[in-house]
Amino acid sequence: MKTVSWKLLKFKLVRRVKIALEPAQERAEYLRQCLTYFAKLRLEGEAAGRPSITGVLVGRNDDYMPDFRARLHATIDWNTRHLLDEVIFVEWNPPPDRELLSTELAARFRNLRAYVVPPETHRAACQNPNLMLMEYHAKNVGIRRARTPWVVATNGDAAFGPDTVYRVAHTPATEETVWIARRVDVNWRGARAEKVRALECLNYRRMLFDIPLGTGEFLLASKRMWERARGYDESLTRHRLGCDERGTAQMLAHGAQLRKAGFIFHLDHPNTFRDVRQPHHGEVADVRSDLPYVNGEDWGLGGFREAPVAERVWRLEC
Repeated sequence: MKTVSWKLLKFKLVRRVKIALEPAQERAEYLRQCLTYFAKLRLEGEAAGRPSITGVLVGRNDDYMPDFRARLHATIDWNTRHLLDEVIFVEWNPPPDRELLSTELAARFRNLRAYVVPPETHRAACQNPNLMLMEYHAKNVGIRRARTPWVVATNGDAAFGPDTVYRVAHTPATEETVWIARRVDVNWRGARAEKVRALECLNYRRMLFDIPLGTGEFLLASKRMWERARGYDESLTRHRLGCDERGTAQMLAHGAQLRKAGFIFHLDHPNTFRDVRQPHHGEVADVRSDLPYVNGEDWGLGGFREAPVAERVWRLEC
């Protein structure tokens, strides 16, 4: 009979224990880091010379996720209190039978501007009938119109973690510095929640595996770097997945230097992508091939006219 050495059994046992403990250790380190940086922010206050940043986020009033309006209010409030000087909201392809989100947001947040991209523009640009919102084309609209030296592309259900806030605010950066972050899903309390709480990290649900090129919840670069790259790839008219990473790879092709900021709290919802593709996720972009891509001079609908809709809200017309 074949015998198994004690050393081999010990090795296998230790390995299994390590694998079992890894998620717990990862979560413990995540909580330690969050609490440490919460304390740093409270004790040290706002950093002198903090970069001036515009946050760009997009959406439409279509019930894609539960309580989207509440999530927008909560994340905009949190992110502007802690890192952003201005927010640009791009309302892409709004349903004709629903009220605009833009007018309410602009009335509620004095540091917010909004741009409405009408359905006819969406139909002319989109070649995938399952995509009602071309997320990265929409982000280009906001990125192009940002006025601050730094711009972060983010989402309406993403709140910046304390370590991300602290590192961005306290770390010297150059025009070539590009910040990415790691997403953590947290349980969200839905319509009962009006604000992101200081210890939202305790509502931990799961951590997204570390993606070398970051995620769509957070890509922070200088306005000059965004302009050098000309935003996200607008030749991708059927895609959604991978467009964020391709945008980061584009910046690397233009001389960017990546830095990891920290965590992003993603307010979890049923449509969160979890390894099972749905039609509304669109096709998957090839992240690194044919770089650098070249968008036209009018990327981000740069040639469109801005027609006033309400205070700090414009409709983009061809």
